[in-house]
Amino acid sequence: MYSINSFVTLPLLLAVGAGLLLFVFLLISKIRNTPKTSFIFFLMAGVQIAGSLYACYNQHIIYLAITILITELIALPYVIVIAFEDPKKTEKKKKEKEAETADVTVNAETEKMIAEKYNKILEASNDLTVKASSFFNSDDALADFFDYFNKLITERTKADGCAILILDEFDNILAVKSLTGIVPPPYKLPEDLPHKPIRVETNFRFAQFPLTGNIFGDIVTDGSAVNVKNSAKEPRIYQNSPEDFLECGPYAFIPIKQEETTVGVVCLARKPDSDAFSDVEFETACTLARAASTALRPLNSFLAYAEHTELTKEGDIAVKFQNAMLPEKMPAISGLSIGKYLIPAENICSDYYDIIASRKDRILFVMADIAGKGMNSLVSMIMIRAMLRLIANTSKSLATLLEWVNRAICSEKGKMEHFASIALINYNSVNNTAQVTTCGINPVLIYSAKNNTVTKVSINSEPIGVEKTTEYKDIDLQLAAGDIIITCTDGLLECLNEKGEQFSLEKLTNIIAVNCKLSGRDLTNKIKDNIKKFCGESQQYDDQSLLVIKIQG
Repeated sequence: MYSINSFVTLPLLLAVGAGLLLFVFLLISKIRNTPKTSFIFFLMAGVQIAGSLYACYNQHIIYLAITILITELIALPYVIVIAFEDPKKTEKKKKEKEAETADVTVNAETEKMIAEKYNKILEASNDLTVKASSFFNSDDALADFFDYFNKLITERTKADGCAILILDEFDNILAVKSLTGIVPPPYKLPEDLPHKPIRVETNFRFAQFPLTGNIFGDIVTDGSAVNVKNSAKEPRIYQNSPEDFLECGPYAFIPIKQEETTVGVVCLARKPDSDAFSDVEFETACTLARAASTALRPLNSFLAYAEHTELTKEGDIAVKFQNAMLPEKMPAISGLSIGKYLIPAENICSDYYDIIASRKDRILFVMADIAGKGMNSLVSMIMIRAMLRLIANTSKSLATLLEWVNRAICSEKGKMEHFASIALINYNSVNNTAQVTTCGINPVLIYSAKNNTVTKVSINSEPIGVEKTTEYKDIDLQLAAGDIIITCTDGLLECLNEKGEQFSLEKLTNIIAVNCKLSGRDLTNKIKDNIKKFCGESQQYDDQSLLVIKIQG
């Protein structure tokens, strides 16, 4: 008869089978990631299977008891942790993990949106840049580009009108470069301006705006785009009234930026009874403004290069004629020692000097600095030189001669400006006197051998070409042996060294005082050497001219 212990093997084998099934199902759940399965369960199942097999093999119950004990010891720490775990902390950790997962999803969506946004910008920039290149050969490339951009952004945003304003960095003002459609002026109109559509539009088209006191300047200063959905609630928009065509509606103001610098403003407008610009339309306007900024770079670079090339070509021609107008050699004048030099800056052509010996009492020295450069200054130079040579042999004073030239220059009507600073010095060899008159800023200095002093005798005044009624003054000088008259242009006094310091009138007077015993020619060379040493290798941007007249006695 069998005892109950004889059947112990059967439940042990069943326990092993159940343990194997448990291990398999745990493994499947882990692979499928259905519930959160701890490795503790795998360890417990493995110990149970191994212990049951060993107890079955040896048929000793003690091994089964040890197996159960080991399984419980393995499970005990895990159960303790679960028992004393804070549910709030567990929930918090769960939410943080979920948030991290959500952030990954949001970041992916954000990256996609950013990518789409910049793809649109790149596409618009490419299209506008290609279009800008088509204006390279245009007579007014910038105006044509702004008109095209104006039409494009108006159509894309369904605006009723658009104004494009560009910043003039030199004058720090905004000027309208393109105006189309209906744009009620968001600024205060001049009080004396008739409220008629054509007059208001003309005022807007040719208006210039400072960077303060108007919404255009505020946009440039702040650098942020503004979508004005209700202009009545925007204090920066001035409501002109009472005419209907002056009533302000929705606006969109978008800065045109290059890097971090705002260079202009786009002003889009809609009629008062129209809907405001939607977020999509506003974003489209911002995208096109960025694209226009990108397209402006190559266009401005090309125009700057073309202008430089043209000026270089003009400058080469002008300098050639400038050299031809200078006296080929200095006339020999009894009692005088004369020194002169002119160092032209590259392609500038702004200075010229002349010596017109008409009579013994009329020996005229001219030092002129013409405004502008290239062909513009050359034309003015030829006109002034011809007039002075024509009227030099008169008995009139130098101030009268200068007034005649001024009236003739001011009567010239055209696009070119004819401004010039001139110093006239007449030497009378009969009584050893001189008469001086100047316009503009060309200085005339006198070194007195008797007092050993250098004095500026010229008076700064309006240059010729400004006002035809300008009157000039004569300065009469009694000269003595050893006295020196010096005149020069501002290019000499304002030449810069490598530290950015100017040569200055003070340095010039010191050189004259120290080297006053030299002849006119040697003193000129001494001044020239000092300037060359002072400037070093630094580039100069204006002609440098000097005349030295020494009274020999």
